[in-house]
Amino acid sequence: MNVAIVHYHMGPGGVAQVIEAASQALATAGIRHVILTGDVSPSDWDVSSRTKHRRIPGLEYLPTPGDHTAESLTESLRGAATAALGSPPDLWHFHNHSLGKNCLIPHVIARLAREDERLLLQIHDLAEQGRPANYQLVANCRTLYPFSPRIRYAFLNSRERDIFTAAGLPTENSSLLLNPVPLPTALLSDSCDSSCPILFAPVRGIRRKNLGELVLLAALVPAGTRVAISRAPRNLEALPVHDTWRKFTVKHRLPIGFDVVDRFAPAAGAATSFESWLAHASHIVTTSVSEGFGLPFLEAAAHGKPLIGRNLPHLTEEHARHGIRAGHFYDRLLVPVDWSDLPILRDHLTTDLERNYRDYRRPLSQEIIDVTLAALVRDGYLDFGNLPEPLQQGIIERLTDPANRRILLVEVNGETQPAVDWLAAVIADRTPTATPTQLAPYSLGEYQKSLTVIYQDLANQPTGSVCHLPTAEILTAHLGPGSFHFLLSSLKPTAATPAAYRAVIFDIYGTLLVAAPGGVRVDPLADPVLRDILREFGHSPPLSPSSELHAAVLRYHAAAGVLYPEVDLRALWREILSLEPGCDTSSLVEAIEAAWHPVTPMPGAENFIRRLSRTGISLGLLSNAQSNTLASLGGVADLFAPELTLLSYQHGLAKPAPELFQILRDRLAGRGITPEETLFIGNDPLQDIVPAAAAGFQTALFVGHPDSLRPGECSPDHRFRGWSELVALF
Repeated sequence: MNVAIVHYHMGPGGVAQVIEAASQALATAGIRHVILTGDVSPSDWDVSSRTKHRRIPGLEYLPTPGDHTAESLTESLRGAATAALGSPPDLWHFHNHSLGKNCLIPHVIARLAREDERLLLQIHDLAEQGRPANYQLVANCRTLYPFSPRIRYAFLNSRERDIFTAAGLPTENSSLLLNPVPLPTALLSDSCDSSCPILFAPVRGIRRKNLGELVLLAALVPAGTRVAISRAPRNLEALPVHDTWRKFTVKHRLPIGFDVVDRFAPAAGAATSFESWLAHASHIVTTSVSEGFGLPFLEAAAHGKPLIGRNLPHLTEEHARHGIRAGHFYDRLLVPVDWSDLPILRDHLTTDLERNYRDYRRPLSQEIIDVTLAALVRDGYLDFGNLPEPLQQGIIERLTDPANRRILLVEVNGETQPAVDWLAAVIADRTPTATPTQLAPYSLGEYQKSLTVIYQDLANQPTGSVCHLPTAEILTAHLGPGSFHFLLSSLKPTAATPAAYRAVIFDIYGTLLVAAPGGVRVDPLADPVLRDILREFGHSPPLSPSSELHAAVLRYHAAAGVLYPEVDLRALWREILSLEPGCDTSSLVEAIEAAWHPVTPMPGAENFIRRLSRTGISLGLLSNAQSNTLASLGGVADLFAPELTLLSYQHGLAKPAPELFQILRDRLAGRGITPEETLFIGNDPLQDIVPAAAAGFQTALFVGHPDSLRPGECSPDHRFRGWSELVALF
């Protein structure tokens, strides 16, 4: 059997270690294989290891295609694999194909699936789980998760497998494939000083490792204890969080070191290596809020060290099925609600949810915000691990008052106790929580057996039709209010200066859509077209549909009793056609308006909106509009917050009615956003700029298209012809 293993890179990291272990297992089993990767193999690998690798341009992290296509990348992969193996691969083993790191790989997978290739798709991490920024590269891929008799999925834990099977993946197409845990050839000599414990976190200091909680533990440990984090992030985008915490600990003189490996020694005269830190560590510590496999949980056992920290039930329950009690864990680290300002917490939550839901292309309602906030508070406490970093820092600063040290609690199996007591007890216990002999289920030999069984099963499968899992169901399973986590949210944009605005509200016609001025009027030239449309929908048309509609509008306006009335065209057509009150005329209105009042996108507006949506700024609409209007906006319609979208037909009021702008003020206030922090963009001086300014909003007048010009005087804060002129404001 010939196998091609495919991954974006083979740099230092968990997936690369797993692939190298798989390579060893396959070599032992006599299975020919090649590793196709998007980068150059590390220089410190031995020659035999490097000869198994082939670098494929376009396989690296690739946010945009550039000169590559899915077809060209597929052929490059095939060509390289065939050259290395002497014949085409019998099976393709892809790692993290759906992670959102390469815009072409999902389409390569879809093509190989259509061509009936045998595929093993190994899932280590998901864009749907706490990686909203990644999701942009896979959001439009309906073929992201193919399955057929010749396609098998491998998962690291039962939780993810259950989510996929619930979404329709047949159980026979899924397997649990436990990563191998390398055992040291000999246990490191225990060099720890019993009087000076070291809690060692063998991780890179990225955000989901919950650095703030490690800092909190450092603030609570008994005197003489130190905490150490092995390495800084490689990703430059992750460095600001790491460095902010490092500076915070220096300022408050807390006993914790960052990026210690190869920089500092754990003890006088000791080496600075990773192995030296492991040898001197009294405990391994974990505070991570998300792990697919959780190597540190098992590394502690491999090196004979006790493990302490935050429980991740989906991992520890998996370990327990193999007879392993992985460590001493707390389930939550409890902070009294009154230690955090709930309005500020809500503001952080709203901002993060807005950014997440935009990245995930889901509408965000006020109800979701309310339910998510309620899920964060339980019995008068918040879980420290699920708080934004600024609030975490404020809580740690409270611990400078000795009277507060015993207020923080840990929850273990439903029971609570002061965190300082629990921490002192587990630090005093040096007994390893698991031993190397218990790791037999995670041995390289067991991994080899599991992997070869999957390969052989795939090799024996006949051809079959290819189906696809509904991607929306996979996302929904990871997006419930109880699943929200601040530390798994999109990072805030790192602009040199903070944005002047937290919300931007748009008019539509003449601003986002090119539309001729006017509205419902007597239009004899349009009547034949309108009659044809009415007949297509099964109705008997009046002689002059435009005259009938115009008369109905005038009747409604006369009876409305408000200064700026607005009609709902769906209701008026029901009246004109003598239809039942509940009859849905939405499609009819959409067809009539598309023919009678056609619109086109305003040049440059869509790119500007999409750019804003990536910044986390709240986006909304306030426009004289009808039920067909949102569909006219195309794909960008989903980027506007539903509760910040006010269309005149929904309220029976038209601009410049002050009531509409007051409703907008109130809804923005629900997100903690003031009118002064909101920019209203429109093209009509009298219907957009004047009433928006009167309501306290900042304003921008668009004058960049001949069909946008409207009469009237106004004094906007900004006047612009091209959308690029506004970029500097954000």
